[in-house]
Amino acid sequence: MATQVASPIDGKKLGDIKPIGVMTPEGFTPIPDAEKNPHIIDLAGWAVDQYNKEHGTSLKFKRVYYAFRQVIYGADDIMYSIILEADYRARKGVYAATVRERFRMLPERELVAFVKIFPPA
Repeated sequence: MATQVASPIDGKKLGDIKPIGVMTPEGFTPIPDAEKNPHIIDLAGWAVDQYNKEHGTSLKFKRVYYAFRQVIYGADDIMYSIILEADYRARKGVYAATVRERFRMLPERELVAFVKIFPPA
């Protein structure tokens, strides 16, 4: 029989949760002060808007918690992993967005993934 372990988020509101540590995705580098970085904030807002277009939802971007970047050599691309907060009908949620930014003749963006990570659905 499995032992039930108390979660560090049991009984807490989203704003009360303090990170113990952040695991860096393999091959990604943390972006210092990502929550204040205008480019990262722009990418996060774009990711929410793109997700809304693709899925017919109405999430509202609120803020960035963390971000990581991986340069893809030979392709002139940068992959970003962004942990962000967005609201849906006044309910907060934390999402992980992966955005690929290409720098060829014209810069372009692609939403690779967008997943709700808290609170669980």
